Amino acid sequence: MNAIPRKASVDEVPILDLGPLVGGGDISKLARELRAACEGTAFFYVRDHGIPPAVLDTVFAQMRRFFERPVEARMTVLKDRFHRGYLPVGTTRYPGRQPDLKDSFDLGLDLPLDDPDVAAGTPLYGPNQWPTDLPGFRAPVERYAESVRTLGMQLLRLFAVSLDLAEDFFQKLYRKPAIVTRLMHYPAPEATTPDDMLGASQHTDFGVITILAQDPSGGLEVRKPDGEWIGAPYVEGTFVVNLGDLMHRWTNDFYQSNPHRVVNRLGRARYSIPTFFNPDHWAKVEVLPTCVGPGRPAKYEPVLAGEYVTHKIKTNQGYRPPNETAA
Repeated sequence: MNAIPRKASVDEVPILDLGPLVGGGDISKLARELRAACEGTAFFYVRDHGIPPAVLDTVFAQMRRFFERPVEARMTVLKDRFHRGYLPVGTTRYPGRQPDLKDSFDLGLDLPLDDPDVAAGTPLYGPNQWPTDLPGFRAPVERYAESVRTLGMQLLRLFAVSLDLAEDFFQKLYRKPAIVTRLMHYPAPEATTPDDMLGASQHTDFGVITILAQDPSGGLEVRKPDGEWIGAPYVEGTFVVNLGDLMHRWTNDFYQSNPHRVVNRLGRARYSIPTFFNPDHWAKVEVLPTCVGPGRPAKYEPVLAGEYVTHKIKTNQGYRPPNETAA
């Protein structure tokens, strides 16, 4: 498991130039490149994405401030029933495996307590929480999250074109999205850390797409369809984008949701920021008409996006927010 994988080639994890998408140009060629990537490893880099480097530099500086504080200080914003806040090391675990060696801080669409969906207890909807004794933290984190949401909405248009759908097909399902931006901290392994305790053990993401900012430490490893593990290292000026299980279901297996993991091999703390681009809780996910045909019937029953993602979260986290029971 811990053998160092080779670095991915540009054919396996390509770099897509989003200039035409962000700049309002012809995206037909880019859509074909996207489709090829999604039918392969379903991991790719994006550059010329429109997010200034200063936005990234500032948010990484602030997250380091947060995670360099004592654990007791981080625990003052322990993740609540709205799934916002701090999640301690050892929380995420998959059946039969060691807990992941990581902790995190989550935020999402900031909704007041009197919002109808929040009042009704709809999962993943609610207000964000912030440390009260860490000035200068909130604004850069919110600025980054909003920038990535804008990028994600543009990518949804590209995905729709790649699947021969109306350009706004996916965007219409993001009126009140359950997007989660997660500040991730992977502590340096210690001498007593078990060999099979990874930063993030093998998994697939649950939602539609994930947009990931890595620091130069890298550590992301992707399993190819043939079973080989390859490294997807840090590439300056890019984000990594991968697909989740809902896109896999939507496309009837045409687009893949490939397993990946994080192995901290450098002996120092690693930071990354995934944004899980989940749609509205009530978005219906059923196999797309452009992804069925003679000899390829629909493989999946329709599901509600929020119910599917929430069930997956509860299954793979030992910690449950206050007043919440297992599904």
